[in-house]
Formats: sequence, structure tokens, C-alpha cells
Amino acid sequence: MRHVKAKSLSLDLMTPIPGWVGPTVAIALVFIALAFVAIAATAFLLAKRATDRSRDLAKELAEFRQDLRPTIDALNRLAATGTDVGGRLKEEALAVIDTSRRLRRGVISGARRVQGRLRDLDALYEVVHDEIEDTALDVAATLRTVRTGASALGRIKRLLTRGRR
Repeated sequence: MRHVKAKSLSLDLMTPIPGWVGPTVAIALVFIALAFVAIAATAFLLAKRATDRSRDLAKELAEFRQDLRPTIDALNRLAATGTDVGGRLKEEALAVIDTSRRLRRGVISGARRVQGRLRDLDALYEVVHDEIEDTALDVAATLRTVRTGASALGRIKRLLTRGRR
């Protein structure tokens, strides 16, 4: 009995497959294979197109670099010239600043000397003014004395000339 059961069990597992399944699976496998071929062909074409485009871009980039080389060289020369001019401008600015400082020191020194001389001149003016005032007063006093003396002499002379008459 055991033997019979095993036989029926294996027969049950091996049920006949309908006839249309095999060709359907084969056709499906053909379509899947064709899809993989299409994918591979598409990937190949895209890779070829990318390679061609990359080669074209590399060529254009090389031409662009060649066209830009004179411009880049000119810009490098201009930058070097700009650096040189900047250095010269800095030197000139420093020289102008130095000259300005020296000039300012000279002007300040001159202004101090002029102020000192003006103070001396003011002091001299005060002394001369005082001396002139004193001299004027002395002259006025002397003139008064002379006038007074002249009038006294005039009186003496009149007295003397009256007595002779």
C-alpha cells in the first residue's frame, strides 16, 4: 500500500501541461531576448553618440582654447602691467605723501618763526611807542620851558630896552 500511494503521489505531481504553454513561453522568451537586444542596441547607440559628442566637444574645446590663447596671453600681460602700474602708483603716492609731510613741517616751522618775529616786532613797537611818547612829552616840556624862557627873556629884553630909551 505504501508503494501505491507513492506512485499516485508522483503521478499527481506530473500532470500533463497543455500544448499551448510551451510555445507561449518560447514566444515570451523571444520577446524578452529581443527586449534585451533592443536595450543593448540602445545603450550601444547612446554610448556611440556620447562618444561622438564628447569627441566633438573636445575638438571644439581645443579650438576654443586655441582661439582664447592670444586673449589669455594679453590678459596676463595686462595683469602684469596693471601690477607694475599699481606698484608705480603706490611709489608715487608715497612720494607725494612724503613731500606733503616735509612741506607741512616747513610751513608749520615757518609759521612758528613768523609768530615769534611778530611777537618780537610787537614788543619792539611797544618799546618804540613808549620811547616816542616819552620823547614827545620831553619835547613838549622843553618847548614849554623854552616858551616860558623866551617870554622871560622877552620881558628882560623889554625891560632893558625901556631903560635905554
